[in-house]
Amino acid sequence: MAYTNKAYANAVRDGMFNTDDVPAHVAREIREYEAAIDQHCQIIMRMQRDEFSDRGFADTMIEYSEEAIGDMVCAVRELREKRKESIKSAALSHNDDMRKVAECAA
Repeated sequence: MAYTNKAYANAVRDGMFNTDDVPAHVAREIREYEAAIDQHCQIIMRMQRDEFSDRGFADTMIEYSEEAIGDMVCAVRELREKRKESIKSAALSHNDDMRKVAECAA
């Protein structure tokens, strides 16, 4: 049985894990989060099997992995938001600098 985490699937659909528009260091971090999410999905699929006699423990591990995936999706979202803010901040700073140059030239 294949497992799909809805938060991760929605984030992928929304392009949050697309690394085409980010610098290399951010892309590497996003890819590492994605690899970790994949590992948690594998854990969930394995823990869903009937071979585990301690269903309580297996269910706890499934819950832990689902929560971890959600946390990593949030981390990627925050990473992207911080990037947007730093771009905005740099643009505002540039605009302020240009205004000061124009004022000095006047």
